[in-house]
Amino acid sequence: MDSEATTPTRGYSANGSSQSSLPSPDLGPKKLRKIVFDDFEIHGEVVYSRDGVIVQAKKEDRLHSGNLQITETKHGAFVTWDLDTPVQQTLSVEPDPRPANGQNGQTDRSSVTFCVGSPPSADWAVIADNADPGTPLGRVRYKSRSNSTESPAVTFSSHLEEKQLKMVVEVTEIRSYRLSDDGNQVTIMMKDGTVHNNLIFLDEGPTDFLESVHKYVSIKRASSDENMFVLMDKRMAALDQSLSELNLVDMTGTNTDVVWRTLSDFQKDPYTTGLSIFSKITDKILFSPGEKELRPEEEMAELLQGDSVGASLDISQSVHNEQGENTDWQLVTNKSRSCVMSSVQACERDDPLCQLDWELHIDSEGMVQEVPQLLQKIFKGGIEENIRSEVWKYMLGYFHWEHPAEVRETNKRAKVEEYFRMKLQWQSMSEEQQNRFAAFQERKSQIEKDIGRTDRSHPYYVGNNNPNVALLQDILMTYVMFNFDLGYVQGMSDLLSPILFVMKNEVDAFWCFVGFMDQVGSNFELDQGGMKRQLDDMTEIMKFVDPVFYNYLEAKESGNLFFCFRWMLIWFKREFNYSDTLTLWEVLWT
Repeated sequence: MDSEATTPTRGYSANGSSQSSLPSPDLGPKKLRKIVFDDFEIHGEVVYSRDGVIVQAKKEDRLHSGNLQITETKHGAFVTWDLDTPVQQTLSVEPDPRPANGQNGQTDRSSVTFCVGSPPSADWAVIADNADPGTPLGRVRYKSRSNSTESPAVTFSSHLEEKQLKMVVEVTEIRSYRLSDDGNQVTIMMKDGTVHNNLIFLDEGPTDFLESVHKYVSIKRASSDENMFVLMDKRMAALDQSLSELNLVDMTGTNTDVVWRTLSDFQKDPYTTGLSIFSKITDKILFSPGEKELRPEEEMAELLQGDSVGASLDISQSVHNEQGENTDWQLVTNKSRSCVMSSVQACERDDPLCQLDWELHIDSEGMVQEVPQLLQKIFKGGIEENIRSEVWKYMLGYFHWEHPAEVRETNKRAKVEEYFRMKLQWQSMSEEQQNRFAAFQERKSQIEKDIGRTDRSHPYYVGNNNPNVALLQDILMTYVMFNFDLGYVQGMSDLLSPILFVMKNEVDAFWCFVGFMDQVGSNFELDQGGMKRQLDDMTEIMKFVDPVFYNYLEAKESGNLFFCFRWMLIWFKREFNYSDTLTLWEVLWT
């Protein structure tokens, strides 16, 4: 059939690849082209060419006609768009034909011939007058759909620098493209995040262009947006399809990430990863003989990363709070397979360390004896409230176990003097000095914000003008002077608050806080090295203790355990009440 007599039809299949009966553009004899980059140039054969493709420049009411090509080179296929020879074009704004302010608006529509592409916004349409059949873009104007009839006249031409409009992209570097609702406008998005100018296709639309692109890559419709299409290397797409046919992973959702993560692991450690995969496949064959050929949707495809989650975890979708209201939480329990923790028997806590036990460990000179046995008692039972402040001074390094009472008192007097000397340093700063000390001002401002919301519901800190809240601020400001390199970071107020509550003394609380920060200071450093190490350690523990649950977290893209960040940063202080927090800290310190 002659190409001119062909009735054009176009569409897209379910997977997003284009389907069309449009003939391929006739390029005639082989056409060669040179593509020039900043530092080099490449040559290739033009396999697709189309004139009259309009570019809608970003953030401008401008349209530019040009030539769109696909050039095949030894370095890959490239999509290029080049500006046509500049032709002066004008743009005008017509008043709305609907009546305005009680008057009838008249509009002559006899000269309107066709619509150009997709409107740049919901309130505007682009139309062309008196277009010559051989010219895809004639005289263009914007037609307002809004009620307003007063819009500034805009005149434009295609005199922008060609370099600003020219497009040269490698097909395999295109991450995705978006089609407009009418299918005539294509927006190309690159893997590096670059979004190119919109390409507007007249007449038959972009089908022939997309079919040409499809020769080099696989195209699939995005599951979250019907107008978005994702490009993938054909070899990877074939592997994608092969893995999906194994029914081991669900390739329709986010589980594709699991497959590529597994492949990445295979590249790093092929021996371990390969054995792991084969062992899990064997497990499924030997111990799941009654399983259906297709896995249920609710069983996330985690076979490559771990055990079958759906079969071994009970996931409650409705968790209620104390008031009986539904929450967004899920309760996940291991209902079938055992883990390391299932073999651990719960034990009763011992009695806390009492006044008598404490005094029995202090000799006549005031030195603490049998410290390991003492710490074991604290680990198993905690500390009674009436001696907690005294024992904490030793556990946090304010006092030393081996010092006699006389040395402790001498050191304490020196610590008191040092504290008030540092406190006076920041209190004596004039406002003018503070204004020239930006880092100090920043820390002071952050402390003032945080203490206003730290444990204000606790009886010790409740109420306006509470002196204990003021002590929190004084201690934290003095710590800034003590350790200005670290200064103050959000979360420190949560660690100080229980210490001040226990000590009931400003100086004692400060030096105990200093000892605590010596232990956890790396949590608050700028590179967060301490937090990263703890999360890595916790990940390894989780893999060993309960691999089924860890695989579930991986399936939910939570295998990095970032949701544990607050737990580690402030030692579970916001997860438990004060009494339990104090007991937990004593366990962790010992």
